[in-house]
Amino acid sequence: MRNRMGKKLAFITPGMRAVLSASLSIFALALVVSSYSLARQQTVTLDPETEDEARLNRLLPPDEIMEAMEVTPGMIVAEIGAGRGRFVVRLADRLGSTGKVYAEDIDAEALNHLEERCRRLGFTNVKTIVGDITDPRLPGGELDLLVVISSYHHFAEPVALLRNARSALKPEGRLAVAEWLPWSENDMEGTPRKTLEAQMEAAGYALERVEALSAAKPLNIYIFRIHQCLNPIPNPPNPI
Repeated sequence: MRNRMGKKLAFITPGMRAVLSASLSIFALALVVSSYSLARQQTVTLDPETEDEARLNRLLPPDEIMEAMEVTPGMIVAEIGAGRGRFVVRLADRLGSTGKVYAEDIDAEALNHLEERCRRLGFTNVKTIVGDITDPRLPGGELDLLVVISSYHHFAEPVALLRNARSALKPEGRLAVAEWLPWSENDMEGTPRKTLEAQMEAAGYALERVEALSAAKPLNIYIFRIHQCLNPIPNPPNPI
């Protein structure tokens, strides 16, 4: 078939038209799914549940903290003192389907809420664990990273708790503690640097580095490794 200029015109058969229509439909569906996935990541997954969570996210930006702690996709990470999951959902999102998060807390009700939160958001890489004040009951030798996010000063027995958590780390695993610095001796919402470092040394960790986070209140991020030269506990002297 030719037009008035004598040039050939493209001819589309009904079969070709059906194939083209189906291809366009598939492409449009892919765009919708992709747009939904992106919107989910930007709004649903990362949105704080409460104003208090929003405030903490402003004071402790999760992405900035995870960068300082060198959190990467595929890692196995545990948070001690996970609560209702403000930071856990951020970890789960960053670690992806090949990673895993153990969310530990002594508050079973808070962890029940976290489980429902993860179901609602579609996260299948989070496992909750109810611990106690001296033992987080984490699985042995699995963790690339163990984190404590602004809750260290709430621990009743930090040395015993983190000592018992040590066996959950792989040999090359790290402990990362993000903790407020108190304004004064009367400020209970934080831990002095010397105190925290001494307690973690007693728990069997060696300090690698410290990063200061610029926030409304001073906060340090401490990175520890397992102490390779732990002194054995001396035997008591023989009675005379």
